[in-house]
Amino acid sequence: MNLKRCRTRRVAEFAVGGALSLLIAGGASALTYSSGDLVGVFVNSGTELVVDLGALSSLTTGHAATFGTPANFGATGALGGTFTAFEANAPFTGTAGRQVTFTTDPTVNPLIFDNQLSAYVTKIPPSQAALDDGSSTGWLRNLNGFPAAGTGGVIINNATELAIPTSVPSSYTNVIGLGTNKINNLLPFSTASTLSGNGQTLDLWTGTRTGVQTSSTVQIGMLKVDGNSAGDGSQVQITFSAVPEPGTLLLVAAGLAGLVGIGKRRRES
Repeated sequence: MNLKRCRTRRVAEFAVGGALSLLIAGGASALTYSSGDLVGVFVNSGTELVVDLGALSSLTTGHAATFGTPANFGATGALGGTFTAFEANAPFTGTAGRQVTFTTDPTVNPLIFDNQLSAYVTKIPPSQAALDDGSSTGWLRNLNGFPAAGTGGVIINNATELAIPTSVPSSYTNVIGLGTNKINNLLPFSTASTLSGNGQTLDLWTGTRTGVQTSSTVQIGMLKVDGNSAGDGSQVQITFSAVPEPGTLLLVAAGLAGLVGIGKRRRES
C-alpha cells in the first residue's frame, strides 16, 4: 500500500483533473474498495470526490495520501465544502460487536451518547450495514460498481478515487448524507465538517455495540485534511494520526515523571 500511495503522490505533483486520475490508476478503471478500508468523501461544487486510504488497520501516524481533484472544484479545491470519512468492520452478523468508524468535528463528543439505547446503541449495527454489510451491499460496497470515467456522469474512477456529481442517485449525498451527514440519518450527530482552510482536523472514532443495551465509543485517531494542498485547487491531502494506546500514555507519563525526579535531585545536590 505504501508503494501505491507514493506513486499517487508523485503523479499528483505533475497533473490535474481527469488526466491525473488515469495516470494514478495505472490503467485501472474502477475504485477498489475492500471491507476495512478508510474512505473519505469531499463534497463541493455539486461534486463528490471519494478517496480510499486503504486498510485502516495498516495506517500509522504520519501516513499522508494525496489525491487529484475534479476540475470543477476550481482554484480553491475542496475548501468551502465538507469532508467525512467512514470504515465498517467485522463482525457482520448479529448485533453485539458490530463496529462503525466515523469522523466528527472536534466540537462533537460522541462519548456522551454511549449506552443511550434508542439514540445510539441500536443504531450502530444498521449504520455499519448501511455502509458495508460485509457481503455485496452497502454504500461503500457499491463504490466498486461505478463505470469508467466519462461514462454515466462519472468524472474520475481509478483504484483510489471516484468523482461523481452529487445528483447521481447512488451518490453519498443521496444515499448516506441525505442532507444530515448522519449515516442515513441513523446517528444522533453529524459525521462531517466544513473545510474552511488547510490543516483542518477531524476526530476519528469507532463505535461498538457491546451488548443489548451498551456501547463503547473510542477515539482511534485524527485526520488532518488539506482541501487545497497544492494551492491551485488540483490536490487534496489527508494525513492520519493515531491516538496512543493507554499503555503507551502510561509509559510516557512514567518517563516524564522520571525526568522530573532526576531534575529535582540534581537541583537539590
